[in-house]
Amino acid sequence: MYEIVEITKSVKVLRAPVNVGFFFRDECVVIDSGSSAEYGKKILKFLESESVKNFTIVNTHSHADHIGGNSLLQQKSKCKIYATDFESAFIEHTQLEPMYLWGGPIFDGIDNKFLMATPSIVTNILEYGWSDELGVETIPLPGHSFDMIGVLINDGGKRIFFIADAVVSKQTIEKYKVYFLCDVAEHLKTLAGLNKWGESVDVIIPSHGEIFDFGIDNGELLKKEFLSLVEENKKVLEYVAGFIAGVVLEPKTIDQILSEVVREFSIPLDATAYVLLLQTLKAYCKYLIDIGEVGITFERGKLEYFRKL
Repeated sequence: MYEIVEITKSVKVLRAPVNVGFFFRDECVVIDSGSSAEYGKKILKFLESESVKNFTIVNTHSHADHIGGNSLLQQKSKCKIYATDFESAFIEHTQLEPMYLWGGPIFDGIDNKFLMATPSIVTNILEYGWSDELGVETIPLPGHSFDMIGVLINDGGKRIFFIADAVVSKQTIEKYKVYFLCDVAEHLKTLAGLNKWGESVDVIIPSHGEIFDFGIDNGELLKKEFLSLVEENKKVLEYVAGFIAGVVLEPKTIDQILSEVVREFSIPLDATAYVLLLQTLKAYCKYLIDIGEVGITFERGKLEYFRKL
């Protein structure tokens, strides 16, 4: 599904598997670029239909499904690309993503477009807060990615918040349960912050899933749905953390934990799914260590996690 949704006269969204935002001003701001060069072509065609000659890309974070159109758009237009300093390294050197996930050189099976986009050049480093150049405010939303940001736009009396991957949909929760995170504690803080944002903005636009426009006829119902979704995201994190804590009543390696999680949640594995799950479970284990529920030991000649009772 690809359709253009008008939020205000100056803010529109390409509704797609990865939502792309547009803020029309002297130089249009494009929020993320989708998962492929095909997204880039669709973005370019839409901008041309709107007679846009100059535009800038703001990447909320460096995951391949958010930067996949960067390279084509930059080649065609010489556009600027804004991202935070940390995420910029991954955007310019996209091989770092699968290398980080695996923890070593890339092997066949993780060298695909889902984990490694075509590199592009970040021309401007984003700082948190208001940007005069872009006319938007950037808000830190870490957890799903190291330095993910949201983009807040004030236009036509509406406060519109693009929240990137700060929440996942109910369908994703039901299908996967264990969705990708790089820092559980930071993600929980981000979710707590979204509860407050839900009360102070007019429109919330996740990168995946439905748009929450609180100003339309059923807006109050949508607000309740959004706040409920945030709570569901929190609960599934707590559930998965609790499950892992139960698994390590006897010391377990990360691969033993992974096998238990795969069985419990019926997760189909291939190379891509494995490395994504591996890093996510490391993030959960680190969280459990930090809150004092789990420890690590090397006593049996391997790194094992164990429950502190």
